[in-house]
Amino acid sequence: MSYRKRVPEFQAVIMAGYGNGLYPLTEENNMPKALLPVVNQPMISYQLAWLESSGVTDVIVVSLTSGSKKLGHYLDRVYEGQLHISMEVVDDNTGTADALAAIKDKINTDFIVISCDLLTALIPHQLLDMHRSEDPTVTALFFEPLKGEGGASGSSKVKEVTQYVGIDGSNSQLIYLNNSDDMDSDEFSLRLSLLEKHPVMNVSRLLQDAHLYVFKRWVIDLIAEVSNKRTMASIKEHVLPLLVKSQHQRVLADREGVTKAVEAAIAANPGTQKLALSLSTTQPPENEEASAGEWKSPVTCKAFVLPKEVYCARGNTIPNYFEINRYYTKITDKDRNPGATSQVQTQVGADCLIGDDTRIGERSSVKKSTIGSHVTIGKNVKIVNSIVMDHAIIEDNVRIEGCIICNGSKVCEKSTLKDCEVGGGFRVEKETTARNEQLVDFQEQ
Repeated sequence: MSYRKRVPEFQAVIMAGYGNGLYPLTEENNMPKALLPVVNQPMISYQLAWLESSGVTDVIVVSLTSGSKKLGHYLDRVYEGQLHISMEVVDDNTGTADALAAIKDKINTDFIVISCDLLTALIPHQLLDMHRSEDPTVTALFFEPLKGEGGASGSSKVKEVTQYVGIDGSNSQLIYLNNSDDMDSDEFSLRLSLLEKHPVMNVSRLLQDAHLYVFKRWVIDLIAEVSNKRTMASIKEHVLPLLVKSQHQRVLADREGVTKAVEAAIAANPGTQKLALSLSTTQPPENEEASAGEWKSPVTCKAFVLPKEVYCARGNTIPNYFEINRYYTKITDKDRNPGATSQVQTQVGADCLIGDDTRIGERSSVKKSTIGSHVTIGKNVKIVNSIVMDHAIIEDNVRIEGCIICNGSKVCEKSTLKDCEVGGGFRVEKETTARNEQLVDFQEQ
């Protein structure tokens, strides 16, 4: 008896970029963003677990050249999940949209794109079922970030760009996106004709793009085609705004090849594509561009807005990365904490996690912190509100508050650090006092 091979519903792509907002944690002597620890587990392990729970089996991890060896080692030798994972390597200056264009031939189905710095408690099927039922061109996840508790902001304060997000309150259609370079600006432009067609529109500057998308397969062909004509570097800044505008602007959709890409998809798979288009709820175009009268856009964009009670965060800056560690430290089962033994219970607070084979000296205390594996902490050391990664050495009489100490670093005796980031393998000399500094070895570019 012959069996037909089951075709997966979705493939998934994890974007494992450098993480400019996480320097110096991501500099060469430490590790790529995807491997930065969140309560002593690589950050990418959370996206892999999320995808596995969604039922996805085929995952492509897109890595930059600079971090590919370390990330490849983790995926090949350390990862123990059930996903079938392949890694594609692109140049270090490649944007997310360019990366998708580079792997176009590897994508055969509708696909999920997720950033390696996204951690969320969202149940995958809640998002995917919305996409299945509505069958849009793209479904994008948006969330309202929680306010941080402060600490570990260090010297790397990245300015977030305000994004105005407009959603039709009647059907969750994503109808407006506008990125503002001015964080203090309260003004934005909006066409009156758009309001007439979507009278129940909610516009927010608090929502953030989670960098989690579900796309139709033809979108990757569109990206590759547009990239041949002009810059199409970013999904958030270029691809998503183009699709949103193409819902209402026929001239734009025709000029940028959106209409052509859809027609090619219909020709390749006429049954399902025609059915999807016939069920489209996209509104007609604006009057000045509706020269064909009854033109209906082939594009529909949907926004899934995460309820506030469901955790979601991106570890794309040092403050955000610290807040993620703080949150997961609170919810992690302390009974599984290797450091919570009778030997160190008097030194380590209940709000901490301690990795395997870590030693803590006499009269030392650790509070509100995550300590990695194989860390050596000397005598009379005080660590508060900090992250200390694997194989670090903290000598006697050191005070550390609101800091991130990277892999293999050494903080020599009688030093005091507050709100600092110490790069991988860096040696902080004896009796150093530093505040709001990045302590790294200089490397010529």
